Amino acid sequence: MSKRSKNHHYVPKVLQRSFLAEPNHIWFSKRELGGEYCAPYLKHIDKAFYSRNYYTIVHNDELSDTIEREHYGVIDNYLGEVVPEFISALERGAAPVFSGIPLDSIKEVVLEMAKRTPEFPRPHNDLEIGKELIERTLVELGKKKDLSEYVKTSSVLGDSSKLIELGRSIRVRATISRSDRVAAALSELSVRWATIPSKHAYILSSLMVYRVGNGGSNALNDPKTELWMPISPRFALVVLHDPGSKIPLIVRDSPRHVRKINEYAARNSSEIGSHSRKLIESITGKRARV
Repeated sequence: MSKRSKNHHYVPKVLQRSFLAEPNHIWFSKRELGGEYCAPYLKHIDKAFYSRNYYTIVHNDELSDTIEREHYGVIDNYLGEVVPEFISALERGAAPVFSGIPLDSIKEVVLEMAKRTPEFPRPHNDLEIGKELIERTLVELGKKKDLSEYVKTSSVLGDSSKLIELGRSIRVRATISRSDRVAAALSELSVRWATIPSKHAYILSSLMVYRVGNGGSNALNDPKTELWMPISPRFALVVLHDPGSKIPLIVRDSPRHVRKINEYAARNSSEIGSHSRKLIESITGKRARV
């Protein structure tokens, strides 16, 4: 049996590689206890945008990395294949064009990337999730007057590691769950591409996909909703409503809008990265550590 993986990236390394500042390193900053970003520094992508056991679940009474391997591993392999192709086409001025299953796949991947972030739907607390589950279970056991099971279950409340394992399993399984309503909303969306001049750039962030409401509710079925996912400093994949196919496949993003996107990403994320020291210094307001 292979060794269980424990270092789980919520921003996959295949995406980080498009934002490298030096071989295998990215300019990186994360929020400190006071809420401000720390001084940016070069960080190896093996250790950036990851958390220990982030997708580990309890399976058959054992800790398992099956979600990391069989769900996110498949997504990351897919991105590793298509993102370089996307970037290559866009650098030539050509838009990657999809239809049928490939189109459905990339829209589903964008949604999965939006959900896998620590910021979705809000910063989680696995300990509290596990504690809430046990407390609800105890209420039900009390109604059934099952004393032996009540005593056994109540003992878990004093074991924080067990509570975290339970809460994490609930959180991970809920994150990867699918719904017919979401699938229907996705089917109505189109894929477009944003490009920007080389003098400007998108940052990378732990939020990864930016759900922009443009004055609407930002729900998937809202006609104004857009999902933005930068795939390199110069290119972003955009999923949006375009029922009349009026929006060009490739749209030139303005420097002002790029700045708004970057500030939105930094404001709503706990970690950010960039290929550019100057850009990340500008976003954080901190001089880099060198």
